[in-house]
Amino acid sequence: MSFRAFITGIGGFAGSHLAEALLRTNNHVEGTVRPGGSLTHLGDLPALVTLHPCDVRSSGDLATTIRTAKPDVVYHLAATTSISEGEADPQGTMEANLTGTLHLLEAIRKEIPGALLVHISSSEVYGKVLPEENPIREDRPEVPVHAYGLSKLLSEQLVPFYERSHGISASILRPFNHIGPRQSDRFVCASFLKQLVSIELGRANPVLHVGNLDPVRDFTDVRDMVEAYRLAAEHCEPGSLYNIASGQGTSIADLLSQMLSLTHSQIEVREDPNRVRKTEIPVLIGDVTSFTAKTGWQRRFALRETLSDTTAYWKQMAANQPKG
Repeated sequence: MSFRAFITGIGGFAGSHLAEALLRTNNHVEGTVRPGGSLTHLGDLPALVTLHPCDVRSSGDLATTIRTAKPDVVYHLAATTSISEGEADPQGTMEANLTGTLHLLEAIRKEIPGALLVHISSSEVYGKVLPEENPIREDRPEVPVHAYGLSKLLSEQLVPFYERSHGISASILRPFNHIGPRQSDRFVCASFLKQLVSIELGRANPVLHVGNLDPVRDFTDVRDMVEAYRLAAEHCEPGSLYNIASGQGTSIADLLSQMLSLTHSQIEVREDPNRVRKTEIPVLIGDVTSFTAKTGWQRRFALRETLSDTTAYWKQMAANQPKG
């Protein structure tokens, strides 16, 4: 099945991978990039997709962009995605995640009411759960514990309202942690691997700075994650909500251990108090039974392969930077 696809945040970590996945299945792809933002993640994609400089916080610009693109399916990825950024700037996070979603829904209602929206939320809406309550199902009550999780939950709640009130077709996905090439080093996996590559290249002292290594998370390769997004548009009914996850938990300590096994350097691991979050969920693992039953989605990338590919990405990034 091919269609006219539109990705808000196409220049981001997941957005760029989603664009590639959609092109591989012969879809027409367009999307928004932040005005003045980096296009590094897109590589050669600008020759294959149509890019629209547009900030989702601008209702007029977004409506004009949607009117021009006339997509069949809209994947909404544009958002503030960092928990730490949400803590530092809760207002900005709400403007990007909540107001941006409102603007998109209004644009769909007015310009392309027959289109399908795949709204990308987050597992952070669940909040703090007890270890024994994992893996988390979609019917678990949502009690977010930080501004980012709250912003994603509130943005979710706009979607069924527009379905009921305006007949918009939409499904909601709650991805758990996803990692891989192109992820910002604001996130734990990318942060560790970027540091390790710098150490191996002799550009940094052999000290790896870390935060709390105890939390257990559910890691999925971003390339598997965006394949789930693609399949959701083809198989999920309007009004549905699904977790996207591996269903397996890995502690940050175990993740780091696997990374260290890929290096030949002797490295000191040192806790940095500035990297320890004030609010930390001890265990977060997703139950993905419903989504796999609906779509047949399966993971292709083992964790070690993801770490190897992401290490190669950071080595390439380092090679492209001048020494100094």
